[in-house]
Amino acid sequence: MEEIIKQIIMTQAEKIDILLIGKTLIEIILFFIVLKFVNKGIQIFFDKAIEKIKDNETKKHYHTLKQLGLYIINALIILFFATNILENFGINMKPILATAGVLGVAVGFGGKKFVEDLFTGLSIILTGQLRVGDYVTVNNSTGTVEKITLTMIVIRAYNGDVHYMRNGQIDTIINQTKNFSFPLFRIGVAYKTNVTHALEVLKDLGRELKENPEYSKFVLSDIEVCGLDSFGDSSIEILARIKTTPQEQWIIKRKFNQMIKERFEKEGIEIPFPQIVVNKAEEQKENIQ
Repeated sequence: MEEIIKQIIMTQAEKIDILLIGKTLIEIILFFIVLKFVNKGIQIFFDKAIEKIKDNETKKHYHTLKQLGLYIINALIILFFATNILENFGINMKPILATAGVLGVAVGFGGKKFVEDLFTGLSIILTGQLRVGDYVTVNNSTGTVEKITLTMIVIRAYNGDVHYMRNGQIDTIINQTKNFSFPLFRIGVAYKTNVTHALEVLKDLGRELKENPEYSKFVLSDIEVCGLDSFGDSSIEILARIKTTPQEQWIIKRKFNQMIKERFEKEGIEIPFPQIVVNKAEEQKENIQ
């Protein structure tokens, strides 16, 4: 392969003249101009469409399609201009295309991973399983989706780590920001607590949160206080949840936890914690004597 490339370069070097160099430079400049204007046009088209959309979920889908469109169009433009420039130097593209046909057979054997990534990526994007900006768990990676291509997904974890994942490797997808979210509250109270009173306090706190101007825009419905859920070693557990807009469940959860802590202290509702009593061996001996 290297000898063929050297032979092509040596053969074509004799044919290079000023006009050919000028034509090539013009095509390179034209390439950057076309690339810039096409990318700008695609961005303007999608941005205007997104501005008219009120639903945040649809906006995410359009953002993902915009990114994918830019990825595909850029690849096609690069391929088109690269082919023209090579033909300017007398390089016949037919043998290369024939070679590509042979490589196609190789893809059937050694490029199965690429084909698998491609079809899986199309399925994920077209069905809207993931969108740029979603907070997801893909296999064992959790974070915000930064980029989606036909072959790969890029996820940034909360601590800043970036996970690159082939589409063909994806087995399970958990989207935590699809349409709406539910922060769960498992509130442990002492066994001596009046459960009915504690439930009423939680419902009152839910109404207070929903009427709060700063947080009401994130709350989609009244709090659901499910009731006494389980018996623990040192506490009984009350289960509740609040329906929120996507990606705002953590803000609501932190705020509501603070409200619970402050109100329970005022109401005298105890939030217990496990305690262990340790006796020294010497003290035990003295007690025996």
